[in-house]
Amino acid sequence: MTITPPAIVGAAQRIQRLEDPSDAVEPVGLMELALRDAAEDAGAPSLLGALDAILVPQGLWKYGDPGRLLAERVGSPGARTALGAISGHIIQVMVDWACLEIAAGRAEVVAIVGGESEHSRRRLMRRDIPLHWQEDTEGEPNFRVGNEQFSMPKPEMEAGVVKPSILFGLAETSLRHSRGETPEAHRIRISELSSRMSEVASKNPYAWIERHVSAEEIRTPTPQNRMVTYPYTKLMTSNIAVDQSSAVIVCSADAAKRHGVPADRAVYLRAATEMNHVAQMSERQELHRHPGMEIAAQRVLELGEVATDDLAHVDLYSCFPLAVQAGAAALGLDETRPLTVTGGLTFSGGPFANYVLQAKAAMVKLLRAEPGSLGLIGSVGGTFAKFAYGVYSTDPGSRPGAVVEDVSAEFAALPMRPILESFDGEATIESYVVDVPHDGHTIASFAGLTSDGHRVWGKSEDPELGAALIAGEDACDRNADFQSGQVTLR
Repeated sequence: MTITPPAIVGAAQRIQRLEDPSDAVEPVGLMELALRDAAEDAGAPSLLGALDAILVPQGLWKYGDPGRLLAERVGSPGARTALGAISGHIIQVMVDWACLEIAAGRAEVVAIVGGESEHSRRRLMRRDIPLHWQEDTEGEPNFRVGNEQFSMPKPEMEAGVVKPSILFGLAETSLRHSRGETPEAHRIRISELSSRMSEVASKNPYAWIERHVSAEEIRTPTPQNRMVTYPYTKLMTSNIAVDQSSAVIVCSADAAKRHGVPADRAVYLRAATEMNHVAQMSERQELHRHPGMEIAAQRVLELGEVATDDLAHVDLYSCFPLAVQAGAAALGLDETRPLTVTGGLTFSGGPFANYVLQAKAAMVKLLRAEPGSLGLIGSVGGTFAKFAYGVYSTDPGSRPGAVVEDVSAEFAALPMRPILESFDGEATIESYVVDVPHDGHTIASFAGLTSDGHRVWGKSEDPELGAALIAGEDACDRNADFQSGQVTLR
């Protein structure tokens, strides 16, 4: 068997667990370790000196051009460098870019690497100890991958719909209501979904939370597991305070041969889809469904010539339970089957925009262990706004090279709900969340539908209402008065 272009030939992860944060390796240092490990994993350390490009997703750090720092450290000073936009789906977009560049003959060896030392940073800050590394290095990458499109209609902002946990929580409540579940039954179900992910993490040597967390512990608010935004406790949200890094190396057949990469190292991107067109939450027909996600998910299966039953391994983005459930529905997957290869962004760890690279590194190892098996990785960007999917295998399939399709235009052509800039009157509650800041002052945000189908927004800071909703009172389908952005339930 020979390697056909392009292929992932090296993959690695690093995790840093320290008693003393003063001993922490800085983010770019963790990236370097993962990149060197990826070259070793490929059986070809010489790949480090042959890198044509190094792509890094934007992190919480402040390096101007981390790819340049890495290029100089590993011996490829002439490599082009790139920064990826802040988005959970950007890793797949970077892998797509690498495969297409190599297939077109514009590159031979490309590295994608990212990492964070955020856990150590926060511990140092709490101890009032200055960082022992420099992140504010100047520099500008040769190019950027993706773009950051984030805007929000005024009615959403005034209703307090400003944080990811609130947007995803609104979609979560909408999904719960569409399934006819009571609030209590719903929280039991999503805590069980989260606990199944935790079980995977407990067997992952690179996971941040090493023990299996029970569903009861996940759904029960405590001082250590506070209610962040109802219906989500902290253990249902992404954990970015981790020290983790990962890297993959993609290369051409000629480069693999020159550097002596064994054929059994190769894992191929068979097919990929991207959906980059951003629509406002207010414009969706249903808050819990995103047609762009569904288009991208179904198309990647078509392009990869696979059915869901063919997928041996799946990793769905898991910043919040809604992302997992929506991802499974978009692909036609049973929610009770394994839906992660790492344990997800809470239990395995979510190093900002780099989680999907952790998943790809883990997927590569699983697919090599089961030659010919198929794996799928799904990712979510923005606030449930952008999506990307990739199908992987040690078997390249019938097509030469990866097939990559951007389905943004198909989604953009769909009809959207019109946005009302202001509304005073009666509407039916479609969905709601209760945000619970650290000071405990609750703010309930509501999405309502008018009699003519317009979506409207409002909020309430009534502590008794907030407490009742958190305790399980259901506001969906209730009539409410919306006046100057304030909501009174009937």
